[in-house]
Amino acid sequence: MGRDGRSPASQRRRTDLLGWWYVCIGGGFLLLGIRSLLYGQRFWLILLRWVIAAGFIFLGVNRLR
Repeated sequence: MGRDGRSPASQRRRTDLLGWWYVCIGGGFLLLGIRSLLYGQRFWLILLRWVIAAGFIFLGVNRLR
C-alpha cells in the first residue's frame, strides 16, 4: 500500500486515467483550432489553441509513460 492507503495498481490506474484525460483535452483544443481555421478566424487565435493542445498532449503522454 502507498502512503495514501491505495494499492499500487489503483495508483497506476489513476495515473493512466489522468494521462488520457490530458490527451483528450488536447485533442479538443486541436479540433477547436481546426474548426477555427475552417471558419476563417484570426491565425494567432488558431495558433494559440494549437499551442495549448500541444501542451496538454505533452502532459498526457508524459503521464502515460
